[in-house]
Amino acid sequence: MYVEIFVAVCIMAAIWLDVYALYIRLSDVTQNRSEGLALANWVLYLARILNLASAFALAFVFESNKDVRFSGLILWGFLLGLILLVAFVRFRTVELVMHKLFGFILFMPARALLGVKFWRPIGQARTAHVVISLCICLFLNAAIFLPFVITKIMPEYRMSAVYMGQFMNFASTLLLMLYADPVMMRGRDSQILAAEMDGFIWGRLIANALVVAFFVVWVGYWAWK
Repeated sequence: MYVEIFVAVCIMAAIWLDVYALYIRLSDVTQNRSEGLALANWVLYLARILNLASAFALAFVFESNKDVRFSGLILWGFLLGLILLVAFVRFRTVELVMHKLFGFILFMPARALLGVKFWRPIGQARTAHVVISLCICLFLNAAIFLPFVITKIMPEYRMSAVYMGQFMNFASTLLLMLYADPVMMRGRDSQILAAEMDGFIWGRLIANALVVAFFVVWVGYWAWK
């Protein structure tokens, strides 16, 4: 029971932190304070740490033959994460609550920014930004969870599944380094309005919705077998 709660909470928190890092990076506050970039990177690292923690816990569940429906567990984590994400995008108060509860961790490398509100309504989206951000998020999640899916279907190819996950992680990192980061940094240097790059946030929202849809179909498929 505790492992299931831990995995679901880690996935949910990682989803939100990944998007919140973009809010910080694309904030007008960050345009004027380099300290904001350090904060955005820290929040993103926290998201990746939680991703790895959930993956290790899932591996333990998967290999210990515990009586846990691991696919359903991932679904619940992503579903709760998507609900939190939608609530955060719609309501400013979610950020205030998060600051109250976890501000001492979130703002560890930038105490001077504690209390700064990075939330804002997201605006129009450029298609290229949406597509790249969507692919980065999908590839990253595939790198973590695809090996479990492949191993479930074809356990004899579990090593190939692990390396497939590493390849997906490489693809995600490549898109981030070659497109997303340079575009956001050029926007910062040129003082482009943060709202003009909101496509990166929209891409994350759509990607997480697609992951939830995939696992709904996946869990439904195995439930009927």
